[in-house]
Amino acid sequence: MTANQKEKVRLRELAKQQLEMAHSQTMDAIYKRQWNLNNATGGTDPVVRIETENFVHELVPDKTIQCETSLARIIERRLLFLMNHHHLTNDDRLMPKTYSLEWIVNVDPYGFPIEKDIGQLGNKHTNSFSIRHAIDSIEDDFHKLKPLTVSVDRLGTESLRAQIEDLIGDILPVEMVGWPKGVTFLTRCLLDLISMEGLYHALYDEPDGVHRIMEYVLNNAFALMDFFEKERIMYINNDATDMGNSTYPMTDALPAPGYTGVPRLVDMYLRTDSQETVGVSPAMFDEFFLPYYMRLCQRGGLWYYGCCEPVHDIWERSLSKIANIRKISISKWCDEEIMGGLLANKPIVYSRKLDALFLGGGFELDAKGLKKYIEATMRYAKECQVEFLAREIPSIYGNTAKLRDAVDIIRGVAYSS
Repeated sequence: MTANQKEKVRLRELAKQQLEMAHSQTMDAIYKRQWNLNNATGGTDPVVRIETENFVHELVPDKTIQCETSLARIIERRLLFLMNHHHLTNDDRLMPKTYSLEWIVNVDPYGFPIEKDIGQLGNKHTNSFSIRHAIDSIEDDFHKLKPLTVSVDRLGTESLRAQIEDLIGDILPVEMVGWPKGVTFLTRCLLDLISMEGLYHALYDEPDGVHRIMEYVLNNAFALMDFFEKERIMYINNDATDMGNSTYPMTDALPAPGYTGVPRLVDMYLRTDSQETVGVSPAMFDEFFLPYYMRLCQRGGLWYYGCCEPVHDIWERSLSKIANIRKISISKWCDEEIMGGLLANKPIVYSRKLDALFLGGGFELDAKGLKKYIEATMRYAKECQVEFLAREIPSIYGNTAKLRDAVDIIRGVAYSS
């Protein structure tokens, strides 16, 4: 349904507020901190980001949405979310000067749908699920796997773009963004197909099969990456584009030499990880997984590596061989002291993931515990380029005040260290 005049007025008022905030001195200061961090120029304090996407409805309750038509409600919620996030957290998230829109891309990675059993609590569905894996034996079941297929809905995307531009485009220009996602997380794709137990057994029982299926998921990744490049639906993301994990890919190292205005894979800042191999020995990671990640990363410009998996036991012997990693996730399970020493004075961001329990473990914030936690990080990473990311927070239990309190504590410790 087309937004009515009342809704258009509402959206335009919000768009003007966002644009004003985007051009504020506060945002200029954040931009400078982020730019210095990501280019390892030094002279900057650690940056702090709080991921609030998991509890949007706590920041933007349904009762605050005034629009009634579907597209207008989506736009209104996004505009309110960005502004409420800034007011409630005061973190180092940048306020966009545009309204970002991705191409509508339809991907069938395996040739069949992934069947999931959704968890329930009483009569309600939960976010938990289990997968009905298609692969029991790689040798017996590999024939089920088909090459990735993909298409882009240009007409649908352009229609959506035109509608948004009609509403707010003269205030917040609609900016097309996007890069190949999902399939670059190779072992995550693997666990769509085979269970964790099945994979770990296969490492012993079907080692050649593991290489075969890793080659398959790598080729799927290449297929989607090549599609984005060929169809020209990638957009340079070396500035204030959010990578989807609460970090920015800001760098003057991209686009790569030879760039003529049409983005190539070598011009892009991309993400990958291998959380699913957390129980694999470093030697087995080197044998079965590292070669595929190395080939994957050769196709992109720069990379953010990791999520929750600890990397201290595979960084020096394995991951450091991937020369274009520029950010590495330091999770709560990672040995901070080891990684602080290995990354000291290197142009690689020490991306510290806060324990989600500080913000998501209950109503109250453990201020003393958080202060001690940050002090430890700053002690171990004192020679590193540091960013703090608070992610995977399921809820703040309605206590929005602790968001700003947490940011203040982190900055208070980090800036004085």
